[in-house]
Amino acid sequence: MNDNKRQYIHELFKTKNNIQLYQSQTAVIQQMLLIDNQKDFEDFLQYNDLDETIFWLHYSVIQGESLLIGGYDEDISKDVAVFLKKKLPKELFYTIECDIQHLYVCLGDYNNIEKQIAVSNQHLKNTKYSIQLCYDETYCAGVYFLKVNIVG
Repeated sequence: MNDNKRQYIHELFKTKNNIQLYQSQTAVIQQMLLIDNQKDFEDFLQYNDLDETIFWLHYSVIQGESLLIGGYDEDISKDVAVFLKKKLPKELFYTIECDIQHLYVCLGDYNNIEKQIAVSNQHLKNTKYSIQLCYDETYCAGVYFLKVNIVG
């Protein structure tokens, strides 16, 4: 994303121009708030504020930079593997492939994604790549955002 667009969105947050923000970033806001239309958004705004930090996490998903994982998605191995295969060099993906074969997310029940991503990051330790996992429960029961970071 170019800096002008990022600055424009930031200004909409800063000035609380929420309707313009919704109109320019409909897909992001609908995903973030689990809503279907502007009326639902206006209803949300009567009692809540938008969190810009959380917006950028969802924005990264819409842009294909991150993978959104629902807190109750259960077996997410295939989705994570497909995403990481696109983001990592082939030889590094094969290094961590075993670590991500049995990923499971079910909040309050069984959840091994954090542990397995930590193991994957140990295998990526001496490379310029790492996997970032961020958990958020601001607007829902809980979701994870998975992203590949490149240093240097």
